[in-house]
Amino acid sequence: MSSIKMDAHDQAAGLRRLFTSRGAQLVALTSAVSIPGRSQLVAGAAFNLATRGRRVLLLDENPAPRNASSLLLESMRAGADLLQVIRGEVSLAQATLRINRNLAVLGVDRLANAELPLTRRLADLLQQIEDGYELVIVDCSASRTNQVSTLGLQARGLVVAVTAASNGIMQAYAQIKRLAQFHHREHFQIVVTGKVGRDEARVIFNNLRKVADEHLGVQLAYLGLVNPGRAEMLADLLDTGLSMPVMNLGNVSELASTLGFGMGMGPQNSVV
Repeated sequence: MSSIKMDAHDQAAGLRRLFTSRGAQLVALTSAVSIPGRSQLVAGAAFNLATRGRRVLLLDENPAPRNASSLLLESMRAGADLLQVIRGEVSLAQATLRINRNLAVLGVDRLANAELPLTRRLADLLQQIEDGYELVIVDCSASRTNQVSTLGLQARGLVVAVTAASNGIMQAYAQIKRLAQFHHREHFQIVVTGKVGRDEARVIFNNLRKVADEHLGVQLAYLGLVNPGRAEMLADLLDTGLSMPVMNLGNVSELASTLGFGMGMGPQNSVV
């Protein structure tokens, strides 16, 4: 597969400004480690939002059959993907699979693995996607926890999940460090996942924020605690965020309210 090369860093920055200046509600969910049950949670939240009348598109970077798209599609056959749209093989409408009136999915796993840079073609496609939906959720690849795709990096809200495990802070810090140093991200939204209480989750976040501030100079916003399955609670908080006015996209952390995680979930599921 041939790769499309960047002319310069400032070209990518200019394209990113072109896209984000138009107010797309694009949110990327990622984590430093693979977290069980995230597909069920993301799929359930997207479906729940759609039943409330919200127009939602799920961009799934994870391959079938163990991904959120497969859970939503059920017996429906997976279609083309965004990489084929970029190549001109199919239209965006042909590649987008509609689950119901308000919910659609679009596979982007091959695009994520291709590691293509941000091009004007991709920026234009993202703008078309944003025009048709209220919320676009990028379910970042679970197998590529060490990095975030070009698509995920375009999200105005980059949500990093931190596990409550003993090494959770260091794993999350390492991911944030890479994103800050190599992709110049300055703002991150943090969720803490695991079977812990709210006070302990807040301590985990505060420790991570302190280390990140001292050594990286980045800003972390605390979204809340995610205990182990209730997708409708994630949907509640996403719904609240959708009803708020669009903020200045120069400050990515202002989208934190869009994913104000602070919910309890069943024993099998966690957020990305």
